[in-house]
Amino acid sequence: MRPPSLARALLLAALLAAGCSGGGEATPAGTMSSPRHGHTSTPLPDGRVLIAAGLTKTSPLGTMEIFDPAKGAFQALAAPFRPRGWHGATLLPDGRVLLSGGWAGPGTALRDAVILRPGGGAALVPLVQGRYDHTATLLGDGTVLLAGGNDGRSEQRSVEILDPREGKSAPAARPLLVPRQQHAAALLPGGEVLLTGGAQGEGARLAEIYLPAERRTRLARSLASSPRSRHTATPLADGRVLIAGGLGPELTLATAEIYDPKTGSFLPVKAPMKKARQQHTATRLPDGRVLLLGGWGGDGQTLDDGEVFDPEGACFAALPVHLNARRRHHAAALLRDGGVLASGGATESEVLATAEIVRLPPRKPGGGC
Repeated sequence: MRPPSLARALLLAALLAAGCSGGGEATPAGTMSSPRHGHTSTPLPDGRVLIAAGLTKTSPLGTMEIFDPAKGAFQALAAPFRPRGWHGATLLPDGRVLLSGGWAGPGTALRDAVILRPGGGAALVPLVQGRYDHTATLLGDGTVLLAGGNDGRSEQRSVEILDPREGKSAPAARPLLVPRQQHAAALLPGGEVLLTGGAQGEGARLAEIYLPAERRTRLARSLASSPRSRHTATPLADGRVLIAGGLGPELTLATAEIYDPKTGSFLPVKAPMKKARQQHTATRLPDGRVLLLGGWGGDGQTLDDGEVFDPEGACFAALPVHLNARRRHHAAALLRDGGVLASGGATESEVLATAEIVRLPPRKPGGGC
């Protein structure tokens, strides 16, 4: 029998030689000015990434910084907003960035949004409802859908549509059908929005479709295959949505499913994920694969690994390389060169200021795992 270290090395070499969807590298990318988790990272039109707000171990942050891939460094910026974490961040069509809501302390959900201008300065927009742990989705007309979350007391059914051009927000025609917090949203090809998970009780498997023309949601035609929260929902190149991981009623999930807007159905992915994970990130790469990084594992430990979903074959491949740090509640942003910037996050004992860039080898011809 080969020693374990030799067997691992041979396996890694075989995977790389075969061009498997796994592989790649994780390269340190400098240190942020502040340790943070529960923050946002937004790719800007010029290729840089805006890191905004978040939390220390117990307190919200009122800071932001820019990561410049060309320099491989972070630069702190003046932050014209109240400290917040677990907020939303949306890149607007004109290059501005909208930060919506957020947690500002025990029992306090912010009832404002801040529109940050690329050249400096900001505009404040009052919200209809204070909220954190909500979703923020850019719609086709340039408005932003804010759905669900927590108002500082409980999960919410509230839905509002923020118009950045008018600087105001208005309630939808009706609230969500079930309260949702730590759910996920994905923009569909026709301009509608899929809202999944984050609900409790009998409504846990109910999904909703937001209809922009009617300013309300309707129930999806079928139930999700599993109730979940703290999961990810990633639009695929063909218009379907990959829903991966999360927290089920009793345990962290290693299952995934795909929503098909053409049929309105949820189909379980037969191949399980390589690890159960929640509070992870999911980033669609330019070649159509989806990179899942970090999170909280089924054993109750923060993860330092990742996996790749390939739509060709509907399968997951583990990354043979590990992250430089264990991360959950971190943020991920796609860079212009196809790398993924993973910043901050937390472990069981600390909040991180470090960042790293994960890159995969080219997708093998024909795809699959």
